[in-house]
Amino acid sequence: MNKVKLNQISNWIHKNARELELSIWKYHYESGSKNDVVNALSYYQNEDGGFGNAVEPDNWNTNSIPYATLFAINILQDIKFFDMQHSIYLGIKKCLDHESFYPDGWAFTIPSNKDFPHANYYNYNEDYNKTESTGIILGFCSFIIEYYKESKIYSSVIELIHSLVDKIYSDNLGDMGPTGYITLIKTMKKINIEGYDYDKLELRLKELVNNSIQRNSKQWPFYGYRPSEYVKSKDSIFYDDNKDIVEEELNFLFDTLPNDDVWPITWSWFENNDKYPKESIISGHWWKVIKAIERVEFLRNFGRLEG
Repeated sequence: MNKVKLNQISNWIHKNARELELSIWKYHYESGSKNDVVNALSYYQNEDGGFGNAVEPDNWNTNSIPYATLFAINILQDIKFFDMQHSIYLGIKKCLDHESFYPDGWAFTIPSNKDFPHANYYNYNEDYNKTESTGIILGFCSFIIEYYKESKIYSSVIELIHSLVDKIYSDNLGDMGPTGYITLIKTMKKINIEGYDYDKLELRLKELVNNSIQRNSKQWPFYGYRPSEYVKSKDSIFYDDNKDIVEEELNFLFDTLPNDDVWPITWSWFENNDKYPKESIISGHWWKVIKAIERVEFLRNFGRLEG
């Protein structure tokens, strides 16, 4: 991508981004500060240490929500901010230890969502949670075993991991299950949790990823998982199996970047669009910024940015 196109994206983000995403963009591409990102993110943190307040743009619940809190952790990890004694992490740890936040594992949807604008997939549903909470549970388990071993639920998490690893061979892991398992297995291997066949587990991860990727590029303008959801760089264990489709997506991003805009998102609030017409449009706008940053990072990681 040449500098003209990159400047086009940068200008659009500067004009349209929230303070949070603008600080992330500046950190990655304009010598911005990690502290600016952390400070912007802290405004979405509640007194109990969890996150809500539309930090994840599809849910405007002001209460602390498991997925919003994991979303915040992922931002901190993305900018490589690992000061676990910082107040933002101390708050997250406090929230993770609170019994009300972890009754039976962390849920994707919670009852209070009904009181705030949200996408339809945040409608509270206990049966839906049985599947879709998998990715969130995996994400929090990964964080706790690597960064919060002093947690009062640490031993429960270690026991939970045993059942989660068995579940990796299930056919129904939810939308976020594969990415959650990628994080968990990578973390377990990194900190050397013994008793697991990591070669076998990584073969299963490759199988999950290869089956999840939408390989028909004509479907990429619609909802589905592109290679970039899993293959972040050439160092990825998933790269060799997916070299050609990664190259196709890189070319696709060049070919589909609109003039004076960024790429559109591929989902909506569906039936909740009519219920929350203003908020759903605003959410989509915020998400365009988030996905634009991700896609430029994908291009950069594969050497596709000029200069």
